[in-house]
Amino acid sequence: MFRKQTFDNNIYMKLFRWVYIVLMTSVCFTLTILPFFLAVLLLAIDSRNVLPFIGSLLFFGPAMPAVFSVIDSFKEELDVEPVHSFFKAYRRFWLQGLLLWLPGLAGTIIAAVDILFFIKVPNGQWLMPFFFILAAMGIALSINCWYFQMKNPTASIRAVFQISMYYIVKKWYISLLNVVLYLLIPLLMLLKPQFGFIITPSLLAGLIYLNAGKLHGSHLKQQS
Repeated sequence: MFRKQTFDNNIYMKLFRWVYIVLMTSVCFTLTILPFFLAVLLLAIDSRNVLPFIGSLLFFGPAMPAVFSVIDSFKEELDVEPVHSFFKAYRRFWLQGLLLWLPGLAGTIIAAVDILFFIKVPNGQWLMPFFFILAAMGIALSINCWYFQMKNPTASIRAVFQISMYYIVKKWYISLLNVVLYLLIPLLMLLKPQFGFIITPSLLAGLIYLNAGKLHGSHLKQQS
């Protein structure tokens, strides 16, 4: 006699469930970054549209800790209700997520504007690495802050900033890898919208979450 298959022991049902979680998490992410979605649909990829595109990235701030929260719940339970979990975390972290994204967004805007200016100046190309480093450090700081704030929801923003800055330097290679993965999210949305908005956000955010978990396990919890 074959044992009756249930959801808990049927690998195919689990796989379908996990695919559903990935897709719905990405859909929720897309809904909360709607201005960027509209910018991708309506604006040409042109240097004159750099600022509108970067401005629409403001909405990534509240969305990223919400995605991290869904992934964190899935890691703990191997299951999660993605829509409920996402918007519950979004309501909880939207303000912190927005404030913690300001260093990354400001660094990106400053770097983009200065690159557009100095690229027209003789020998201005020698300053390009500095602006890329500035943007990368700002984005890395925001990513670390999102992760530590999500893991430590009662911690102050000041404490989150301090430990995030510390690990930008101490584990710069993880921070750099996370910056590359993070930049792939809007890049794929621009180049391959059908995948970039529906599939890849939660997958790339999952990789960022796993990397961020290697920074330090409970250091902030013990201090806050």
